[in-house]
Amino acid sequence: MHRREPNPSGRHAHPFPGRAMRPADVFLAGLGCWLPAPYPAAEAAAAGLYDVAVLAESKLRGVLVAGPEAPPDMAVRAARTALSRSPGGAAAIGTVLHGSTFYQGPEMWSPTAYIMRELGITGASGTEIRNGCNSMLTGVELAAGLLSGCPEDRPDILLTTADNFDSPLLNRWDSGPMGVIAADAASSVVISPTAGFARVEAVVSRVYPQFEAMARGDEPLFPPTGSTGRRIDTVARAEQFNERVRETGGTNIADGIAQACSETVLAALDEAGLQGSDLRWVLVPNGDEATTRTCATDPLGLDVSRSQWEFGCGIGHASASDQFIALDHLLRTGQLDEGDHVLLFGGAPGWSAVAVVLTVHALPPWAGKPTTPTGGAA
Repeated sequence: MHRREPNPSGRHAHPFPGRAMRPADVFLAGLGCWLPAPYPAAEAAAAGLYDVAVLAESKLRGVLVAGPEAPPDMAVRAARTALSRSPGGAAAIGTVLHGSTFYQGPEMWSPTAYIMRELGITGASGTEIRNGCNSMLTGVELAAGLLSGCPEDRPDILLTTADNFDSPLLNRWDSGPMGVIAADAASSVVISPTAGFARVEAVVSRVYPQFEAMARGDEPLFPPTGSTGRRIDTVARAEQFNERVRETGGTNIADGIAQACSETVLAALDEAGLQGSDLRWVLVPNGDEATTRTCATDPLGLDVSRSQWEFGCGIGHASASDQFIALDHLLRTGQLDEGDHVLLFGGAPGWSAVAVVLTVHALPPWAGKPTTPTGGAA
């Protein structure tokens, strides 16, 4: 059911203490994104929305802002592009997985069913993934497991995600550490067991519950924050957690998170039988350069130029879509070629870490002409 080959690097003497898989015949067959226009960061600073000192240090150029667009409608637009790029189209979809971080619409309602109805997908199963910024990467993991568990009847799986952070409950310009500014976007991927433009080589995931309270702080579990009208202040929550850790003499949070990221990305490479030097690109959540280095490129022995950090400075942190927006951009602009290896990594409050290793299998018709060396690293 799974391909497993010896690890040539010899880096890890013990297996990764989380979920690791190397699925057989799991491909990305379609990819689509829907991006609203960016709001210039300089204008936000001039309007008093964004701290001028943070702007100078973060190098943020702009943040995607969707206005009144509903996230499920954004997801439908991205999915239509993904399905149009997938050989089987909507008729081949057997499961729909929709991921989200923020509010999707009316409470106690299914955005997944709405998306399926809008796309004309019938006779399929579907569910919602609530794993924050890792929802799409978790979707790849779940899709790989579903396809591996059904060797005879394996229809395609559609993944969608969308978020719109325009809410009186949240200040997007003060929604995270330096450079992590909430952006609005949607993305979609078709996962196929037969063929596609990229093969899923390995998926590794793990939850680090010791960091769970980073996103909770001193907030009560009930009633839910949104139902009371209280503002969602993720920065204050993280500061409350950090203070609690300092008072108890616990592990430095930044070091702990960096270690969690490092061991996850290294384990994914081990699972795929690759080394850091084999990677053409490393795609991570859009944020500041220092975090990108510490959590992703440094552990792999790569320069930060192998990430799409600078590209992300014009996007903002588009929740679970970041890695797939970057992947779409690389393909359309001819920065990927057959044989290239790409690592997609994400960390999300909870605290979960997910890494997916892809190999470009065959460039799709919508991709730009390659302008980079083939077969891995530049």
